[in-house]
Amino acid sequence: MPPLSPEEEEALASVARKYYGRDPAHGWDHILAVVNAARVIARELGADEAVVVAAAYFHDAAPRFEAGHEGHSEASAEIARRELARIGWPEEIAGKVAETIVGASYESHLAGTEVDTPEAQALREADLLDAMGARGIARAFAFAAFYGSPEGLGTLDWDPENPPNLEMNLDGPDPSAIHHFASKLLNLRTRFRSRTGRQLAEGRHRFMVEFLKRYAAEMDGRL
Repeated sequence: MPPLSPEEEEALASVARKYYGRDPAHGWDHILAVVNAARVIARELGADEAVVVAAAYFHDAAPRFEAGHEGHSEASAEIARRELARIGWPEEIAGKVAETIVGASYESHLAGTEVDTPEAQALREADLLDAMGARGIARAFAFAAFYGSPEGLGTLDWDPENPPNLEMNLDGPDPSAIHHFASKLLNLRTRFRSRTGRQLAEGRHRFMVEFLKRYAAEMDGRL
């Protein structure tokens, strides 16, 4: 499928945007960041750019507080399939977009499912990048607040350079935002195949590490 024209993408975005609003960690700003990164990575990987962009717009369409934390990707995929069919996309392409959303999801990664298409890889890398760096930090705290992490911001009693492998809560928020760094965010930089993804991930990883060092120092009264 050829890349979307600006008019086609604008029409697609207007359909997708109505699904985002309440969850501040998965809002429209997150979608735009993922779309922009996914487009660049798709070109590098030789993926179908139109499929990747459409999947990026819809990949979080089903909110976790309704669809559940484990089932939201499949629900989002079905929303994409339905909406794309409604605006005239061929059934085969709409199905590929839906498959890309599920294949790229973090839930698929946790289930041990390997990414088997360049479209899913491009979307996965773009989504992971927005979980890292400055935006990743902001989103981690927004997610913890919105979903009610029981320990709030959290304390830091481990080395950010050598974090423990803490367990991630798959049914809701982690105990704290700080816990989430050790259960997920600091483990992401090894999951990139594209040159763009690897380079960006390294820089964003270092930013998170330095942030956590300062966070710990301020808690201890050292700054």
